[in-house]
Amino acid sequence: MNFLYNPWFIGIGGGIVSSLIVFFVTRAISNRKGNKEYLQRIKTANNEILYSVRPLVIDKRIPTSEIISAIRSSVSRRYGVRIEDLITDQSLYNDLVSEIMTNAFLSSEQKNEFCDLLKPTKANNPEVVEYIEKFSIQEKNYAVSRYVSMLLAIISFAMVLVATWFSTRVDTRTFNKVEDNVILVALSTITPILTMIVMMFYRGKSDKSDQK
Repeated sequence: MNFLYNPWFIGIGGGIVSSLIVFFVTRAISNRKGNKEYLQRIKTANNEILYSVRPLVIDKRIPTSEIISAIRSSVSRRYGVRIEDLITDQSLYNDLVSEIMTNAFLSSEQKNEFCDLLKPTKANNPEVVEYIEKFSIQEKNYAVSRYVSMLLAIISFAMVLVATWFSTRVDTRTFNKVEDNVILVALSTITPILTMIVMMFYRGKSDKSDQK
């Protein structure tokens, strides 16, 4: 059982445990925070598209699909979101119809007239479009979260190995007991997690200041 007190056995074992903890914790944090921020940008971008189209509908000049695509492309670049994640033609049609039908200042005939004007903007298969829209957002956020968590896990593992190598060079007695390595593993686990939380906090503040 002497191998249990081998500094490299303890260092590698502690590094694996630390990296696994970092991976799953940071991924959970990143998924939650990333989804929230990205969805907020999409919501703001979709509102801008809706505000751009609404005056044309009031004037009974329904924009063509090319105009809507141009607006969607411009807004996607401005807010840093994928154009596939923005409001679809079907969703845009649904929102405009909902606004028309809930407008108390329009008569029934006017509501029917506006709704008829909007029919050309409907998607051919709304159920498929809505599914693709939601799946695209989730797929993007999960992929980014996975890569960031893997990077932080590798950093955590490397921190333990470097500390193990340094300690064996300075004082081999430092790693003779498992309990002596708890602090090292804890620091290697907590540091990447705290770093990620701080970075996301300042990123959130920066995004808010940019929007102002």
